[in-house]
Amino acid sequence: MRVVFRSPVLRPQLEALAARHGLTFVVAEDAAALQHEAADADALWLWPAFYDAALVPVLERHAPRLGWLQLVTMGYDQVVEHGAAHGVTIANVGDAYAPTVAEHAVTLLLALLRRVPAFVRATDRAVWDGGEGARIATLNEATVAVVGFGNIGRAIASRLRALGARVIAVTRSGSLDPLADESARVADLLTVLPRCDAVVLACPLTPQTRRLIDARALAALPPRAVLVNIARGPIVDQAALTAALSAGRLGGAGLDVTEPEPLPAGDPLWEAPNLLISPHLAGYGAEVPARRAVGLIERNLARYQAGEALEAVIPVEPRGEQAAI
Repeated sequence: MRVVFRSPVLRPQLEALAARHGLTFVVAEDAAALQHEAADADALWLWPAFYDAALVPVLERHAPRLGWLQLVTMGYDQVVEHGAAHGVTIANVGDAYAPTVAEHAVTLLLALLRRVPAFVRATDRAVWDGGEGARIATLNEATVAVVGFGNIGRAIASRLRALGARVIAVTRSGSLDPLADESARVADLLTVLPRCDAVVLACPLTPQTRRLIDARALAALPPRAVLVNIARGPIVDQAALTAALSAGRLGGAGLDVTEPEPLPAGDPLWEAPNLLISPHLAGYGAEVPARRAVGLIERNLARYQAGEALEAVIPVEPRGEQAAI
Protein backbone atom coordinates (compact mmCIF):
# COMPACT_ATOMS: atom_id res chain seq x y z
CA MET A 1 0.00 0.00 0.00
CA ARG A 2 1.36 3.41 -1.01
CA VAL A 3 0.64 6.42 1.18
CA VAL A 4 1.52 9.99 0.18
CA PHE A 5 2.08 12.38 3.07
CA ARG A 6 2.15 16.17 3.21
CA SER A 7 1.91 17.88 6.59
CA PRO A 8 4.02 20.01 8.95
CA VAL A 9 3.06 17.75 11.87
CA LEU A 10 3.17 14.05 12.82
CA ARG A 11 5.75 13.09 10.18
CA PRO A 12 8.04 11.03 12.49
CA GLN A 13 5.09 9.29 14.14
CA LEU A 14 3.41 8.43 10.83
CA GLU A 15 6.68 7.33 9.22
CA ALA A 16 7.07 4.92 12.13
CA LEU A 17 3.47 3.73 11.68
CA ALA A 18 4.10 3.13 7.96
CA ALA A 19 7.25 1.16 8.74
CA ARG A 20 5.40 -1.03 11.26
CA HIS A 21 2.84 -1.94 8.63
CA GLY A 22 5.15 -2.28 5.62
CA LEU A 23 3.69 0.69 3.77
CA THR A 24 5.44 2.69 1.07
CA PHE A 25 5.55 6.16 2.63
CA VAL A 26 6.14 9.03 0.20
CA VAL A 27 6.61 12.62 1.41
CA ALA A 28 5.39 15.32 -0.99
CA GLU A 29 7.20 18.59 -0.26
CA ASP A 30 4.96 20.87 -2.34
CA ALA A 31 1.66 21.02 -4.23
CA ALA A 32 3.17 19.88 -7.53
CA ALA A 33 4.72 16.82 -5.92
CA LEU A 34 1.47 16.03 -4.10
CA GLN A 35 -0.54 16.09 -7.32
CA HIS A 36 2.10 14.02 -9.14
CA GLU A 37 2.38 11.39 -6.43
CA ALA A 38 -1.40 11.09 -6.08
CA ALA A 39 -1.50 9.19 -9.37
CA ASP A 40 0.04 6.10 -7.74
CA ALA A 41 -1.29 6.55 -4.21
CA ASP A 42 -3.73 4.38 -2.32
CA ALA A 43 -4.18 7.06 0.34
CA LEU A 44 -3.18 10.61 1.20
CA TRP A 45 -2.40 11.71 4.77
CA LEU A 46 -2.68 15.45 4.63
CA TRP A 47 -2.61 18.76 6.51
CA PRO A 48 -5.98 20.37 5.65
CA ALA A 49 -4.52 23.65 4.33
CA PHE A 50 -3.03 21.67 1.43
CA TYR A 51 -6.50 20.55 0.32
CA ASP A 52 -7.31 23.12 -2.35
CA ALA A 53 -9.36 23.59 -5.50
CA ALA A 54 -6.53 22.23 -7.68
CA LEU A 55 -6.24 19.00 -5.68
CA VAL A 56 -9.93 18.03 -5.78
CA PRO A 57 -10.09 17.06 -9.50
CA VAL A 58 -6.77 15.19 -9.10
CA LEU A 59 -8.27 13.10 -6.32
CA GLU A 60 -11.39 12.42 -8.36
CA ARG A 61 -9.34 11.41 -11.39
CA HIS A 62 -7.46 8.78 -9.40
CA ALA A 63 -10.39 7.41 -7.42
CA PRO A 64 -11.35 4.70 -6.59
CA ARG A 65 -7.76 3.44 -6.25
CA LEU A 66 -7.02 6.53 -4.20
CA GLY A 67 -9.99 5.96 -1.95
CA TRP A 68 -8.94 7.48 1.37
CA LEU A 69 -7.81 10.96 2.38
CA GLN A 70 -6.85 11.19 6.05
CA LEU A 71 -6.55 14.65 7.56
CA VAL A 72 -4.08 14.81 10.43
CA THR A 73 -6.15 17.39 12.33
CA MET A 74 -9.68 17.75 13.61
CA GLY A 75 -10.28 20.89 11.51
CA TYR A 76 -11.43 20.57 7.91
CA ASP A 77 -12.25 24.14 6.80
CA GLN A 78 -10.72 23.71 3.37
CA VAL A 79 -12.77 20.60 2.63
CA VAL A 80 -15.92 22.55 3.47
CA GLU A 81 -14.73 25.38 1.21
CA HIS A 82 -13.82 23.24 -1.80
CA GLY A 83 -16.19 20.30 -1.31
CA ALA A 84 -15.35 16.65 -0.86
CA ALA A 85 -13.83 14.84 -3.83
CA HIS A 86 -16.25 12.31 -5.35
CA GLY A 87 -15.19 8.73 -4.71
CA VAL A 88 -12.77 9.56 -1.89
CA THR A 89 -13.57 8.98 1.78
CA ILE A 90 -12.23 11.87 3.88
CA ALA A 91 -11.66 11.44 7.60
CA ASN A 92 -10.21 13.64 10.31
CA VAL A 93 -8.70 12.55 13.62
CA GLY A 94 -12.01 12.52 15.45
CA ASP A 95 -11.73 13.51 19.09
CA ALA A 96 -7.92 13.21 19.29
CA TYR A 97 -7.34 16.81 20.29
CA ALA A 98 -10.66 17.37 22.07
CA PRO A 99 -9.35 16.95 25.66
CA THR A 100 -6.49 19.41 25.25
CA VAL A 101 -8.56 21.96 23.33
CA ALA A 102 -11.28 21.71 25.98
CA GLU A 103 -8.71 22.22 28.75
CA HIS A 104 -7.40 25.28 26.96
CA ALA A 105 -10.88 26.73 26.47
CA VAL A 106 -11.71 26.34 30.15
CA THR A 107 -8.27 27.71 31.11
CA LEU A 108 -8.90 30.89 29.11
CA LEU A 109 -12.39 31.18 30.57
CA LEU A 110 -11.27 30.71 34.16
CA ALA A 111 -8.30 33.06 33.73
CA LEU A 112 -10.64 35.83 32.60
CA LEU A 113 -13.33 35.21 35.20
CA ARG A 114 -10.78 34.96 38.02
CA ARG A 115 -8.86 38.04 36.76
CA VAL A 116 -5.58 36.16 36.35
CA PRO A 117 -4.12 38.63 33.80
CA ALA A 118 -4.56 41.47 36.30
CA PHE A 119 -2.77 39.43 38.98
CA VAL A 120 0.09 38.65 36.60
CA ARG A 121 0.51 42.36 35.86
CA ALA A 122 0.39 43.17 39.59
CA THR A 123 2.96 40.46 40.31
CA ASP A 124 5.29 41.93 37.71
CA ARG A 125 5.03 45.27 39.55
CA ALA A 126 5.22 43.70 43.05
CA VAL A 127 1.81 45.24 43.87
CA TRP A 128 -0.70 43.70 46.28
CA ASP A 129 -4.02 44.75 44.72
CA GLY A 130 -7.05 43.61 46.69
CA GLY A 131 -9.32 45.79 44.58
CA GLU A 132 -9.66 43.08 41.97
CA GLY A 133 -11.90 41.10 44.33
CA ALA A 134 -15.00 43.00 43.27
CA ARG A 135 -14.42 42.02 39.65
CA ILE A 136 -13.81 38.30 40.15
CA ALA A 137 -16.52 35.98 38.81
CA THR A 138 -17.04 32.21 39.06
CA LEU A 139 -18.13 29.31 36.90
CA ASN A 140 -20.14 27.95 39.81
CA GLU A 141 -23.80 28.57 38.88
CA ALA A 142 -22.72 30.44 35.73
CA THR A 143 -24.61 29.96 32.47
CA VAL A 144 -22.31 29.14 29.56
CA ALA A 145 -23.39 28.75 25.94
CA VAL A 146 -21.21 26.30 24.02
CA VAL A 147 -21.69 26.98 20.31
CA GLY A 148 -20.99 23.76 18.46
CA PHE A 149 -21.44 20.47 20.29
CA GLY A 150 -19.23 18.03 18.50
CA ASN A 151 -16.25 16.29 20.07
CA ILE A 152 -14.67 19.50 21.34
CA GLY A 153 -17.91 21.15 22.43
CA ARG A 154 -18.95 18.11 24.43
CA ALA A 155 -15.51 17.84 26.06
CA ILE A 156 -15.78 21.50 27.06
CA ALA A 157 -19.28 20.95 28.44
CA SER A 158 -18.19 18.04 30.63
CA ARG A 159 -15.48 20.17 32.20
CA LEU A 160 -17.76 23.16 32.68
CA ARG A 161 -20.39 21.08 34.42
CA ALA A 162 -17.75 19.61 36.73
CA LEU A 163 -17.07 23.20 37.82
CA GLY A 164 -20.72 23.86 38.54
CA ALA A 165 -21.70 25.72 35.38
CA ARG A 166 -25.02 25.40 33.58
CA VAL A 167 -24.41 24.56 29.90
CA ILE A 168 -26.54 25.54 26.93
CA ALA A 169 -25.67 23.55 23.79
CA VAL A 170 -26.13 25.72 20.71
CA THR A 171 -26.29 23.70 17.50
CA ARG A 172 -27.89 23.83 14.08
CA SER A 173 -30.68 21.46 15.11
CA GLY A 174 -31.01 22.40 18.78
CA SER A 175 -31.13 18.70 19.70
CA LEU A 176 -30.93 17.72 23.35
CA ASP A 177 -27.67 16.27 24.64
CA PRO A 178 -27.03 14.57 27.99
CA LEU A 179 -23.99 16.81 28.57
CA ALA A 180 -26.08 19.98 28.29
CA ASP A 181 -28.62 21.38 30.71
CA GLU A 182 -30.58 22.75 27.78
CA SER A 183 -30.21 23.15 24.03
CA ALA A 184 -30.97 25.85 21.50
CA ARG A 185 -30.74 26.30 17.76
CA VAL A 186 -28.01 28.51 16.39
CA ALA A 187 -30.78 30.42 14.61
CA ASP A 188 -32.01 31.44 18.07
CA LEU A 189 -28.60 32.50 19.37
CA LEU A 190 -29.61 36.13 19.93
CA THR A 191 -32.32 35.02 22.34
CA VAL A 192 -29.85 32.86 24.29
CA LEU A 193 -27.01 35.35 24.69
CA PRO A 194 -28.71 37.84 27.08
CA ARG A 195 -28.73 35.26 29.89
CA CYS A 196 -25.18 33.98 29.39
CA ASP A 197 -22.24 34.67 31.66
CA ALA A 198 -19.92 33.26 29.00
CA VAL A 199 -19.89 31.94 25.45
CA VAL A 200 -17.42 29.36 24.14
CA LEU A 201 -17.13 28.89 20.38
CA ALA A 202 -16.40 25.30 19.31
CA CYS A 203 -18.11 25.15 15.91
CA PRO A 204 -16.54 24.61 12.49
CA LEU A 205 -16.04 27.53 10.14
CA THR A 206 -18.66 27.36 7.39
CA PRO A 207 -20.46 30.00 5.33
CA GLN A 208 -23.21 29.85 7.97
CA THR A 209 -20.89 30.41 10.95
CA ARG A 210 -18.64 33.08 9.43
CA ARG A 211 -19.12 36.28 11.50
CA LEU A 212 -21.68 34.47 13.64
CA ILE A 213 -20.52 36.57 16.59
CA ASP A 214 -21.03 40.04 15.16
CA ALA A 215 -21.85 43.42 16.69
CA ARG A 216 -25.48 42.38 17.32
CA ALA A 217 -24.46 39.18 19.09
CA LEU A 218 -21.90 40.99 21.23
CA ALA A 219 -24.45 43.65 22.15
CA ALA A 220 -26.88 40.93 23.23
CA LEU A 221 -24.44 39.66 25.87
CA PRO A 222 -24.46 41.11 29.40
CA PRO A 223 -21.60 43.63 29.91
CA ARG A 224 -19.70 41.27 32.26
CA ALA A 225 -19.94 38.26 29.94
CA VAL A 226 -16.80 36.60 28.59
CA LEU A 227 -16.21 35.23 25.08
CA VAL A 228 -13.80 32.35 24.37
CA ASN A 229 -12.95 31.25 20.83
CA ILE A 230 -10.97 28.05 20.27
CA ALA A 231 -12.66 27.36 16.91
CA ARG A 232 -11.70 29.64 13.99
CA GLY A 233 -10.98 33.36 13.91
CA PRO A 234 -13.48 34.36 11.19
CA ILE A 235 -16.41 33.11 13.30
CA VAL A 236 -16.01 36.39 15.24
CA ASP A 237 -16.27 39.86 13.74
CA GLN A 238 -12.91 40.99 15.08
CA ALA A 239 -13.51 44.71 14.59
CA ALA A 240 -16.79 44.44 16.51
CA LEU A 241 -15.05 42.49 19.28
CA THR A 242 -12.29 45.10 19.54
CA ALA A 243 -14.89 47.85 19.79
CA ALA A 244 -16.93 46.01 22.44
CA LEU A 245 -13.88 45.35 24.62
CA SER A 246 -12.55 48.88 24.24
CA ALA A 247 -15.91 50.40 25.16
CA GLY A 248 -16.33 48.15 28.21
CA ARG A 249 -19.40 46.45 26.75
CA LEU A 250 -17.87 42.98 27.24
CA GLY A 251 -16.19 41.51 30.31
CA GLY A 252 -13.33 39.93 28.41
CA ALA A 253 -12.27 37.64 25.57
CA GLY A 254 -9.95 34.66 25.37
CA LEU A 255 -8.83 33.80 21.84
CA ASP A 256 -6.74 30.91 20.61
CA VAL A 257 -7.59 31.91 17.03
CA THR A 258 -7.65 35.25 15.23
CA GLU A 259 -8.08 36.66 11.75
CA PRO A 260 -5.48 36.69 10.29
CA GLU A 261 -2.95 34.40 11.91
CA PRO A 262 -0.47 35.47 13.10
CA LEU A 263 -2.23 38.62 14.26
CA PRO A 264 -0.11 41.57 13.05
CA ALA A 265 1.66 43.59 15.74
CA GLY A 266 -0.23 46.75 14.79
CA ASP A 267 -3.70 45.25 14.93
CA PRO A 268 -5.94 47.25 17.31
CA LEU A 269 -7.15 44.04 18.94
CA TRP A 270 -3.81 43.81 20.77
CA GLU A 271 -4.67 47.03 22.62
CA ALA A 272 -8.13 45.92 23.77
CA PRO A 273 -8.58 45.49 27.54
CA ASN A 274 -9.38 42.20 29.30
CA LEU A 275 -8.01 40.15 26.44
CA LEU A 276 -5.98 36.93 26.38
CA ILE A 277 -4.55 35.62 23.10
CA SER A 278 -2.76 32.31 22.65
CA PRO A 279 -1.22 31.58 19.21
CA HIS A 280 -3.46 28.71 18.03
CA LEU A 281 -1.91 26.20 20.43
CA ALA A 282 -5.00 24.82 22.18
CA GLY A 283 -4.48 21.34 20.80
CA TYR A 284 -0.99 20.97 22.22
CA GLY A 285 -0.38 18.75 25.25
CA ALA A 286 3.03 17.05 25.17
CA GLU A 287 2.86 13.64 23.43
CA VAL A 288 -0.75 12.82 24.34
CA PRO A 289 -2.68 14.46 21.45
CA ALA A 290 -0.24 13.12 18.84
CA ARG A 291 -0.51 9.62 20.29
CA ARG A 292 -4.32 9.81 20.13
CA ALA A 293 -4.26 11.12 16.54
CA VAL A 294 -1.82 8.47 15.30
CA GLY A 295 -3.85 5.80 17.09
CA LEU A 296 -6.96 6.77 15.16
CA ILE A 297 -5.06 6.87 11.86
CA GLU A 298 -3.66 3.40 12.58
CA ARG A 299 -7.17 2.09 13.27
CA ASN A 300 -8.36 3.66 10.02
CA LEU A 301 -5.48 2.00 8.17
CA ALA A 302 -6.61 -1.40 9.42
CA ARG A 303 -10.21 -0.59 8.50
CA TYR A 304 -9.27 0.64 5.03
CA GLN A 305 -7.21 -2.43 4.26
CA ALA A 306 -10.08 -4.64 5.45
CA GLY A 307 -12.64 -2.75 3.37
CA GLU A 308 -14.48 -1.54 6.48
CA ALA A 309 -16.03 1.85 7.23
CA LEU A 310 -13.55 4.40 8.55
CA GLU A 311 -13.74 6.28 11.82
CA ALA A 312 -14.29 10.04 11.92
CA VAL A 313 -15.52 10.50 8.35
CA ILE A 314 -16.21 14.22 8.04
CA PRO A 315 -19.76 15.46 7.28
CA VAL A 316 -19.08 17.32 4.04
CA GLU A 317 -20.98 16.88 0.79
CA PRO A 318 -19.17 16.36 -2.52
CA ARG A 319 -18.23 19.54 -4.36
CA GLY A 320 -21.09 21.15 -6.21
CA GLU A 321 -23.52 20.13 -3.49
CA GLN A 322 -24.48 21.91 -0.28
CA ALA A 323 -21.94 21.41 2.49
CA ALA A 324 -23.13 20.52 5.97
CA ILE A 325 -22.63 22.92 8.87
